[in-house]
Amino acid sequence: MNIPKELVDKIKSIPERPGIYQMKDSQGNIIYIGKSKSLSKRVRSYFQTKANFNKIKQMVFNIHDIDFIVTDTHLEAQLLECCLIKKYRPIYNSQFKNDKKYLYLIIEDDNSFNPLSVNLERKNVYSFGPYRSRNILVNLVKLFHKIYPIKKGLYSYEFNYHPLPLSMKKDDFEENKKAIVEILSQGESMEEFLFKIKAKMGEASSLLQFERASYYRDLLSSLKYLYHSNKMDITKDKKILVGERLDDGYKLFYIVDGNLVWKKKFHRIHTKDIEDFLSKAKKFENYYVYNKGEKSALDFKAIINRELRTNSSMLVEYLNKEVDLNLLINFLKTLKTTN
Repeated sequence: MNIPKELVDKIKSIPERPGIYQMKDSQGNIIYIGKSKSLSKRVRSYFQTKANFNKIKQMVFNIHDIDFIVTDTHLEAQLLECCLIKKYRPIYNSQFKNDKKYLYLIIEDDNSFNPLSVNLERKNVYSFGPYRSRNILVNLVKLFHKIYPIKKGLYSYEFNYHPLPLSMKKDDFEENKKAIVEILSQGESMEEFLFKIKAKMGEASSLLQFERASYYRDLLSSLKYLYHSNKMDITKDKKILVGERLDDGYKLFYIVDGNLVWKKKFHRIHTKDIEDFLSKAKKFENYYVYNKGEKSALDFKAIINRELRTNSSMLVEYLNKEVDLNLLINFLKTLKTTN
């Protein structure tokens, strides 16, 4: 592949640091935005290997310029990538652009035929989400129809499979509604319900009722999507201090309910620095207006949650108790550098 000299020089200038890169076409339009822990290696890879996908081949053919922004950490690179994709909506990016289409699962107040529905907006206090997958939510609503009414028994939830959905009387509807509210809002109730579905699936399979077993398998899969979406949020209603060690210092982040509220870099760090950081962050929190919509925020929260769960080079301190700052600093200094 023949690469213009200007582009070769630009690629050579990209450092091996975390950050984002913006691919541009001949008109200066941003056609793709990506992020990496090592910008130089990632950008070079587009031009040094033969792409297996036509979409990538086409994109590389249309690259006439590359801009990049260096960040201190990979977390910041991911958040910046998400923000810029939402802003510019590059043609070759697929993630993060369609947050307006994220959906809510609604428990209806008085619809005995459709106790559950899917909606683009919150409808009542029993609105859960937002969730990304429309197909899973729509399918889940259809699957639930065949086991209504669901009732809370003494030890577990009680329900039966009905090939043709039953119509519910008012008392059955109210009991069914109460059960669904518990299942969708309480982790333990969801686990209990999943266990019962799995048992029903095994029972149907042992009786060679394969259509019924297949139904329970699909219901189990759809509900697990909801369960894991909720369970993966380790930042919900929490205030968290996050720290990373850099080659030339330290970076602190203050996170509230999955939202990055405050951050600061330190070349050296002492207990007074953390005290001042937390003091300023908490003051800012009081005036903090989250200017992203709930659906857009979902993507940023997912990035932060994933990084907190998987990055072993991070200090993660939940601020629900008094923090020993000396111990915290000592631990921060033992971390591996992130770049």
